[in-house]
Amino acid sequence: MSRISKKKLIKVLKGDLEMPVTKQSLLDQLAKPVTQEEWLKGYKKWVEDQTLSTPLDVYEAIENIGKKKRRKKNVND
Repeated sequence: MSRISKKKLIKVLKGDLEMPVTKQSLLDQLAKPVTQEEWLKGYKKWVEDQTLSTPLDVYEAIENIGKKKRRKKNVND
């Protein structure tokens, strides 16, 4: 889970953080579509931000879910 400040959390819960979608803003977005290169840049930046904000132990915990530890065979048996 990513970490955010208390201020930002309160804004999100109140609904103040998101900009309301108006007809004009929607038309502006449709007037100049995003190119593939711009989209890829944004996606790569988003992935980098998500990866940096997630601690390594979370990935390790996800990887170890369902794995059973192997028991070592006794050599003397």
